[in-house]
Amino acid sequence: MKVAVFDLGSNTTKLLVSEVDDRGNSLVVVEESRACRLSSGGGSGFRFPDKSIERTLSVLGELLGIARGHEVARMKAVATEAFRKSENSRELIAMVLASHGLPISILSGQEEAGAIATGLLSDPLIAHLDDFHAIDLGGGSMEVIAVNDRAVSALESLPLGAAVLSTRFCPDASCEWPDSLCLEARDYVASLLESSNSLALSGPCSSLVGAGGSLVFLRKILALEEGVDAEDKDVLKLSAVVNLFERISSMSLAERKENYPALPPARADIFPAGLLVLSETMRYLNRTEIIHSYRNLRHAIAMELAIAD
Repeated sequence: MKVAVFDLGSNTTKLLVSEVDDRGNSLVVVEESRACRLSSGGGSGFRFPDKSIERTLSVLGELLGIARGHEVARMKAVATEAFRKSENSRELIAMVLASHGLPISILSGQEEAGAIATGLLSDPLIAHLDDFHAIDLGGGSMEVIAVNDRAVSALESLPLGAAVLSTRFCPDASCEWPDSLCLEARDYVASLLESSNSLALSGPCSSLVGAGGSLVFLRKILALEEGVDAEDKDVLKLSAVVNLFERISSMSLAERKENYPALPPARADIFPAGLLVLSETMRYLNRTEIIHSYRNLRHAIAMELAIAD
């Protein structure tokens, strides 16, 4: 069965069209991502800007056209951290339903983390791992998952998204990150990880798996620099993450866009924050490398859609 999943995040709106067989195995037909920047971060009580709402409505119309062009049998739209916190998320949901006939379900932090875990566990790349920790680094939050014997033992959603951290510590996105700001941001992330008291962050971490946009583009950039195919670059080293952060955080936004063509312009402002969160999380879990997976919550929801009565 061919299904479509729309994922409305803080920074981007994404589409997955997948062919799912009777055994639950899924084959990606098409994946699309569009920057909408519904939220630049912060706590609760913010509102989606009118410009971002208009952009989201337009993007969803475009993505719906792509999904229908593939003649999908079922489709579902889900939303995450930005919708959980925005004061006018229900207004946007109503507008999407009225304009496109597409209902949107807001996932709780636990539901989001659970779907991410299911998606990751479907990846043949990590089929050999029985016990591991996993993170999904988004714009508004970072989901952390502990897996034991191929089953989820703990889930946590932390306010450590790339857009959230960037807005908090470097609101002028056109500027570089000075050393004092980098140190302050590192201390903040380390302190939040330490104080979370989450079971998902406790216990020894034998292997670390990661998903999310920051890792996708980190992988592309490192593959280009090393002259290898990105498909062969599924293990990312902490030393490489730190090195790239130090280089890219010392650049202005214009310089990042010029020097890193693999990095989408709409992500260049928050990318340093994503690298910082990733490096500090790896340090906290005492891992020198992370396995990058392209699987995510959309793959889990696609499988769920295909077997729904």
